[in-house]
Amino acid sequence: MKLLLENWRKFVNEEYEPITTLRIFDFDETIAHTRSETRVTAPDGSTATLRNQKEFEEYMKEAAAKEGIESFDPVRDLQELGYEIDLSDFSIVKDPDEITIVTDIMKNLPQNSKTYILTARRGNSLGPIMDYLDEIGVDASQVRPIATQGESKGDVMIAMMKNKIMPDGKSNINRIEYYEDSQKNIDDVMLKICDNNQIEEIKPVGFELLVYKVVGFGDDPQRQYKIEPISC
Repeated sequence: MKLLLENWRKFVNEEYEPITTLRIFDFDETIAHTRSETRVTAPDGSTATLRNQKEFEEYMKEAAAKEGIESFDPVRDLQELGYEIDLSDFSIVKDPDEITIVTDIMKNLPQNSKTYILTARRGNSLGPIMDYLDEIGVDASQVRPIATQGESKGDVMIAMMKNKIMPDGKSNINRIEYYEDSQKNIDDVMLKICDNNQIEEIKPVGFELLVYKVVGFGDDPQRQYKIEPISC
């Protein structure tokens, strides 16, 4: 009975603890290295196979510039112009290698925090991602996956902060920890969160954005990773 009461008190306390820290993780090349590829056929018939995030971002940037597209994620706009972009590999978690330097951090669940996966993959990938977390020993019940659906990650984080406004007009979120491999996404988040006067009024005193860039080096199967902290 004593143990039951202690567990109940713990549950009640956790249920009503304010969430003050967001821990946000990208998936590809942050939590796992997969063998997913993007296959593109342009309107002129030329084809490309994009084997990693860097190749994908470079192709999309060049194609968007060529077509006069300025959106952060130009996939849908390019498809409307006749580009065939096959993202089917990203509906599953294909031949993954766990990036343990990151998942060891993810498995630790600090108090007053909420853990998210924020991925540019489409919504049909979220189920397989959660199944993969279970496979590698992450408590998936404590993780919320979000597909950005073309929105920039910086804009999504601003929305998260605005969703936790206290009576004093400040966000309850005083700390964001962000783990990401893409420099494009990191630059966007730092621009939107660090240097955005429009959200200064909702930042609580002592607010911190802690960015950790996940850097991969070497080739399969000896590919290795390190984490580099980046300051605002």
